[in-house]
Amino acid sequence: MIRALVVAAACATADGATAQERPWTPLPDPVSATCPRGLCQAEALQSFFTALDGRAPVRVLQFGDSHTAGGVITASLLWRLQSQFPGRDIRLDAHGVVGATLRGLESYSPLFDGPTPDLIVLAYGTNEGFDDLLDPAAYEGRLRQQIERVRQAAPSASLLILGAPEAMRGEGGGRCPEDPEGRWRAPDMLAVVRDVQHRVAAEMGVAFWDWRGRMGGDCSAHALTLGPEPLMRLDHVHFTGAGGDWIGGLLFEDLMAAHTRRGGR
Repeated sequence: MIRALVVAAACATADGATAQERPWTPLPDPVSATCPRGLCQAEALQSFFTALDGRAPVRVLQFGDSHTAGGVITASLLWRLQSQFPGRDIRLDAHGVVGATLRGLESYSPLFDGPTPDLIVLAYGTNEGFDDLLDPAAYEGRLRQQIERVRQAAPSASLLILGAPEAMRGEGGGRCPEDPEGRWRAPDMLAVVRDVQHRVAAEMGVAFWDWRGRMGGDCSAHALTLGPEPLMRLDHVHFTGAGGDWIGGLLFEDLMAAHTRRGGR
């Protein structure tokens, strides 16, 4: 559980980060182009939204890699949910492992203890995207298997996939306008991973958040390292404290926009 990090998220410079929000750039796909603010299949979050509107405790469970392990993004989301629904018992349990891929989810047996979560978030894909030898077909099969496994373990829970964010290598070959030396470029396989996630989520009726698009799309991993308060670290993969709080805030805003569209408070 990440309650200890809520104070840190609340103290982050959310207003300053929000002011730096870059326009959402949808994935180059007709399905994505119709997803409001990058949240696709929002109807799949019905049970989570219903739980938020009720009186019982709300439980969120997230599995992921270093973005989850860092704790700031999940703490930012939790803090905002608790502020939006004051007095409610809302808990977010985060299980993140540095360097993890979707294979890591297979090691959780059982997936959770205690009451069934209202929302299960899968936040993998960055490390798969840096694997030049990744077999896309095998990855797609694994993703489908894990979605089915989650559904069997928690049939009443909503499921949300966070699409792999924009990330870059500093090995040359880049074409970003804000990188005149051409040092930084996104791994080719990262786009493949993101496409698989997006397509499988649409076909299986799972909510999908276009993380990369909400960052600003192409070259955003470089652009966000610039300025007086960078939102990404110089490795062009991980977020700063302010950046993590910003990302958590964007996810919260998109979830709440979908919640409002369905008639929630």
